[in-house]
Amino acid sequence: MMLYPSLKQEILEEKNNDPHVKKVLELFSEPFAKPLASAPSPRFIKSHLPITLLPPKLLESKVVYVARDPRDAAVSFWHMGSSIRTMSFDGDFKTYWNLFMKDLLYWTPFFEHLKEAWEQRNNPNLLFIFYEELQKDLKGVVHRVADFLGKTYTEEQIIELCDHLNFKNFKTNPAVNSDLLRDIGLVHDKHEFIRKGKTGGWRDYFDEEMTAQADKWMEENLRDTDLRFPH
Repeated sequence: MMLYPSLKQEILEEKNNDPHVKKVLELFSEPFAKPLASAPSPRFIKSHLPITLLPPKLLESKVVYVARDPRDAAVSFWHMGSSIRTMSFDGDFKTYWNLFMKDLLYWTPFFEHLKEAWEQRNNPNLLFIFYEELQKDLKGVVHRVADFLGKTYTEEQIIELCDHLNFKNFKTNPAVNSDLLRDIGLVHDKHEFIRKGKTGGWRDYFDEEMTAQADKWMEENLRDTDLRFPH
């Protein structure tokens, strides 16, 4: 992530050159590879990049890939694009959806990203899970991830972790809710970075035409694969 120079200066001026804000902005202006290379092992790294844009030896490490229904993903992406000042999309969702399907947005194309990971689902170093599984059976997925990482936890620890990951608690966790980004002005005050976390919420945004478009788009992109989204 590299901040646009003009936006960086704008934030500094708004915050009156607050030294804390300046330090954080300088951190975000540095390439992420440098601090990652010096971080002690084992390291946890989150990325939205597709496998082909990550290091060639990626799958020599453990990788957990989380997939989501593209309709819900598009809604979530639209809200995020509207909330972050480096993106600041101010159009309606229908316009955004058409851009999303045509692969004209950051982090698209969606299906190429997804199918790259699906093709590696039998690799012993990749665990492919669906966001919908997390919603339906969080405890079961926690056990699967622990087994995948070679970790053993007591039942009490699993219960405690599931409570920590419960969306109600997750939403209020400052470590994931971008409180710092809001404090330094990268996230608009009126937006929630962590919103609802539910599945099937796309139905509140799609009209009949968009639903038909989505059905056709998904069918065309899944035609050459056995990948299917849980519903």
